[in-house]
Amino acid sequence: MASPAADALARPRRRRASPLVRRADLVAATVSCLARLGAKGTTGREICRQAGVSHGLLRHYFRNPDNLLLETYEQLCEDMLAQLEAAAMPFAADPSEALHRYFVAVFSDDWAGPDIIGAWMVFWQQARSRADFAGVSGSFNLRQRQLLERLVAALPARTDALPMADAIALLSAVLDGLWIEYYLSDQRTPRERCIALCDAAVRRLFGA
Repeated sequence: MASPAADALARPRRRRASPLVRRADLVAATVSCLARLGAKGTTGREICRQAGVSHGLLRHYFRNPDNLLLETYEQLCEDMLAQLEAAAMPFAADPSEALHRYFVAVFSDDWAGPDIIGAWMVFWQQARSRADFAGVSGSFNLRQRQLLERLVAALPARTDALPMADAIALLSAVLDGLWIEYYLSDQRTPRERCIALCDAAVRRLFGA
C-alpha cells in the first residue's frame, strides 16, 4: 500500500494562478459587481465571493482594499488605452485605417460589453463627486484625445478644418454617445453601425 507521501507525489499538482492573472480576475469580478449592484453593493466581500477567493487575498493584489473601485478604474483606463494604441498604431501610415481600427477596438467585446459599460457609468458618477476619480477620468480623457490627435494629425490638412481641439472634442462626443447608444440597445444601433458612424464622423470633420 502506497504511503500518503507517495500518493501526494503521484497526484498532479494544481498550478497557482500568477499574481497578474489573479488580479485580473478580481478586476473582472469588480466590474461585474458594479454593473449588477452599483457602487454601494460592490463590497470587498461580494467581489471575493464572485471571484472565489478569500477576503484576505485582496491585500496582496490591491494597494488599498478599501478603495477597490478607484484601483479598478485606474487599471481599466490603462488597459483600454494600451489596447486602443495597439489596435491603431500599426496602421499609422494609413490614418483612416488606423482610426477605423481604433473604433473597432472601442466597440469590441472587451470594451463595449454590458458589464464594462455599466461599470464605466458608475465610474463617471464617482468622478462627479470625488476628486480622486475625477483625476483618473481627466488623465484618461486627456491621453485618449492625445492618441486621437496623433492619428488625425496624419490626415491631409483642410483649409476649412475646425481647430484640432474642437474637432477632437466633437469626435470624442460622437464616440462616447454611440458607445452609450450601443449599450442601451445593440439592436437599435448595432456594433457595425456604430463603427460606420464613427468613420463617417471622421470624414465629415477631417475630410478623410
